[in-house]
Amino acid sequence: MRFVRDPLFVFIVVGLLLFAVDSLRQRGSIDRNIVVSKNDIQRLHDQWRSQMGSAPTPAELEGLIDGHIREEMFVREARKLGLEHDDVIIRRRLAQKLQFVVEDRALLEPPSDTTLRSYFDRHQERYQVAERLTFSHVFFSPERRDTAAQDAKDLLESIDDGNWRQLGDSFMLRRTYTQATPTEIRRDFGSRFMTSLSSLSIGTWQGPIVSGYGQHLVKLTQRYAARESTFDEAVDRVRNDFNLDRRNEANATELHAMRENYRIRIER
Repeated sequence: MRFVRDPLFVFIVVGLLLFAVDSLRQRGSIDRNIVVSKNDIQRLHDQWRSQMGSAPTPAELEGLIDGHIREEMFVREARKLGLEHDDVIIRRRLAQKLQFVVEDRALLEPPSDTTLRSYFDRHQERYQVAERLTFSHVFFSPERRDTAAQDAKDLLESIDDGNWRQLGDSFMLRRTYTQATPTEIRRDFGSRFMTSLSSLSIGTWQGPIVSGYGQHLVKLTQRYAARESTFDEAVDRVRNDFNLDRRNEANATELHAMRENYRIRIER
């Protein structure tokens, strides 16, 4: 045990003990200085205006500052106690914030018109203008009539553009649709109605055709076929889609780079 009395050994042991004590002390320490900067106050002011629609009063701003200070104290005390460790919500929030940082970096340089046009040309099938239909209808309710379908058939011979609004039963939605898309028509009437409507000829009252509500006499007045959109028509959607793809690519690239720096072992 002679090495125990060796000054070098004693020096090393004491150094290790001091390092351990200092580490423990630092772990439990907390910065007691809280500075609420002008930028912090402006941020609180702007957040209130964004949410409430008007600037905060002096009393409201003081309350926001007090809330900010209270939150900062709680966060520091929570960290001192190690409450952030193994918390699923905090882990997800941190991962989400990093993802936002990566995506924001990807969008720092806005795309040029040339870049957007090239993207549009490569994905033009996304930007088709849907078929659009203009039509009017008269509704016959099976809840109010025992013979709704027959009543519609009987009136088909006498219906005209002058009296159609006075015929049939009240309808909760519109009686005339102008340049409605198939999606909008299916939403309001159902797929069966849309299928029947698309087969009608233009310019005459026809039917009855069935919807989710009942029976309808319908006059189709315009049909605009589906077509490819121009770049100018689709430019806002193109820009949004391009930026979404760029964010996804940035996330994938960042994730791949991060994985290169980790040794991952999955124990099953």
